Amino acid sequence: MSKITRRRVLAGVVALAASAGLAACGSKNSDETTTTAAATETTAATETTAATETTAALTGTGKTIAIVSPYYSNQPATKEVVDAFKTAAEAKGYTVTLVDTKGDLAAVNGEMTNAVSQKASAIVLGMGDPKEFSAGLKAAKDANVPVFGLDAGSADGVTANFTSDNDFLGKTSAQALLDAVAPGKNVIVIHFDPFEPVRLRGAAARELFTAQGVTVLEDIQGDPADSTGFAKTTILDLLTKYPKGKLDGIWVAWDASALGAYQATVEAGRTEVKVVGVDGQDFARAEIKKADSNWIATVRQDWAGIANKAVTDIDAMLNGGAAPAAVVVVPGELITAANA
Repeated sequence: MSKITRRRVLAGVVALAASAGLAACGSKNSDETTTTAAATETTAATETTAATETTAALTGTGKTIAIVSPYYSNQPATKEVVDAFKTAAEAKGYTVTLVDTKGDLAAVNGEMTNAVSQKASAIVLGMGDPKEFSAGLKAAKDANVPVFGLDAGSADGVTANFTSDNDFLGKTSAQALLDAVAPGKNVIVIHFDPFEPVRLRGAAARELFTAQGVTVLEDIQGDPADSTGFAKTTILDLLTKYPKGKLDGIWVAWDASALGAYQATVEAGRTEVKVVGVDGQDFARAEIKKADSNWIATVRQDWAGIANKAVTDIDAMLNGGAAPAAVVVVPGELITAANA
């Protein structure tokens, strides 16, 4: 082979190698570019999805829900369900205001009217009997502001009331008392008929007592403004009126008053008298689970469940969905020493 030929061959080999090297580099850069682009697209898609989900979750942004309650600071159950509702609604982006009229039922009407004038998207009654609030309900209805109840009863102008099955609460708590008392079955009842849910559970308990031949010695209208103190004072007097052997049990429509009745039996040394309540409050569970306690049962209301169901249904309606049923019921649970 001539020198010239050898030079041409070598030049061709070098050129080929250089070309291959460039091709390899080009392939690597192309792969990296493709991978980077894919990663960028994936990140963008993930961020878009997350942003969309966040936006979807914050369906209450720009809307206000006004809670008006006559019992917020007076009743532990009211505070529990209102607080749970407020937390759940705020998590969806709603601005939630809360006014506590501290037992002043007349003031509820004025606060509802204020909420309407302040352009609330909805008003929520934190308990209270809506039949007492006709003026506030009218103001809301005239302004097309929906009103919802948290265990507040039904009335014209209330779109939906979210509550427990009060028939279940009354009969289940009454049956727990009947299962525990001695033969004879003489009981005292503490109720509060002006508050619709309590009236319903009281009626259910009385119906069961009557069906089973129980004698209701005293049928007492309680005092929500002083639930525990009123019940304690009243029962202390009645324990004197009905000595041992004359009274078997005390049925109370809500735990704050059941606590007063229970305290009276302990103070008077009358722990043979059994006590039951309704609500499933922490203080009730604590007493029920004590050894030899004569507070034998309560029926838990699922306040978190009621609040979350209310927020879900109200949110759906305020964002174009259908109105919920007039009464939305959430189940309860019997609490005894076995599960307290």
